Amino acid sequence: MDGAKIDSQLCSQCGGRCCQGHPGVWSDPQRFFAIFFSGQTPTADQLRQLLAERDIELRDLGGILIPAPKNTATGCIAQGSNGCSYPVETRPCQCLALIPDLETLLDDTIHCSLPPEFGSGTARNNWRPFQPLLQTVASPD
Repeated sequence: MDGAKIDSQLCSQCGGRCCQGHPGVWSDPQRFFAIFFSGQTPTADQLRQLLAERDIELRDLGGILIPAPKNTATGCIAQGSNGCSYPVETRPCQCLALIPDLETLLDDTIHCSLPPEFGSGTARNNWRPFQPLLQTVASPD
């Protein structure tokens, strides 16, 4: 993804406060499909299988379902003692786009920012055309 803002030193010192809050989403469907399905839109069964195998859930953001790593009581399921378990090239778009801020370390409050093109509003618009698929996957059999 172009524009990744990872600051390894700052992020390791921070310990993943953003990850402890909640996981970021894959805000770009084409990137998600490229990473996990060779660029093809999956069937409902293929997507269901991926979600189960990779600990990914469909998060409801304002009525729109969007893939994201599962959220646990401690935050993102991908966060471990050594940082994110996702390789950089497969991390959710929002995680890569987050701009670290030194102030986060100084006062223990998250000051990191997210460019609007990776925000929840943009993600909802991007995923809106795929809602029939995602709603089928989210529906109990």
